[in-house]
Amino acid sequence: MSRVAIDSCVFEHYLNLTPDWNEDHHIDRLLAALQRRGVELCVDGNNRIAGEYDVKIKPIILSRDETGLERFVLTYWMLHCPRKIIAMDEGDYCMKRIEREIPEPEPVDRAFVYVACVGDCKLVTNDNGHILSRRADLRKATKEYRGDKTDFISSRTAAAQLMPPAESE
Repeated sequence: MSRVAIDSCVFEHYLNLTPDWNEDHHIDRLLAALQRRGVELCVDGNNRIAGEYDVKIKPIILSRDETGLERFVLTYWMLHCPRKIIAMDEGDYCMKRIEREIPEPEPVDRAFVYVACVGDCKLVTNDNGHILSRRADLRKATKEYRGDKTDFISSRTAAAQLMPPAESE
């Protein structure tokens, strides 16, 4: 089964809470394609990622119209999607390398990167401030501690790479 890590900001952008991130609905198509393929959602064993989902995404689900498609999609990803829990060691070399590249107090962003590295999967994120703008440095710093499939990509890149050609933009 394939795996993916998805930053909470991608789910927020799916709802167009931030203008211009999903005006073409590429995130809608990406989430649907990943769901159809039955991918596992990678999260950390320390519950940082799940905790952020609980704080940022679950209230949105609860406040949405009962019949809205967005509510059903988010409910799947938050409650029903198979999850791969990645044990996270705050003191291991991989995390130390990530901390050097993300020195700000951003434990959840570090957890997303760590999970992608250890889980050998793509991290789909639109966080340009802490992750995407540092992609090359993060890849270089974690090279010894991640698999070949690991990458940190935007939702647009993910839509192009992870969806079959007939479904891509």
